Amino acid sequence: MSAGRPLTRQEMKANNSRTYLLAQRDDYIRRYGEDLGAYRFLLMLLQTHGSKLHKRGDTTTLRGMAHELNGIFAKYTQPRS
Repeated sequence: MSAGRPLTRQEMKANNSRTYLLAQRDDYIRRYGEDLGAYRFLLMLLQTHGSKLHKRGDTTTLRGMAHELNGIFAKYTQPRS
């Protein structure tokens, strides 16, 4: 319950979606390790949700996801001195 009232159908759907994505993220991290799991999870999100975000015109969220993905990629591809 939230704010002393039952959740609406839309709020329940959003909460279930969030719970599902968090479980998927944890599974990727458990299988592949902290950084590679996060990288693979972000790739999955970009693949599954990127086209929806682009069609809706939500370039800010899409750009943020791409920025996080690039940060993880750059961390492991930079030459070590």
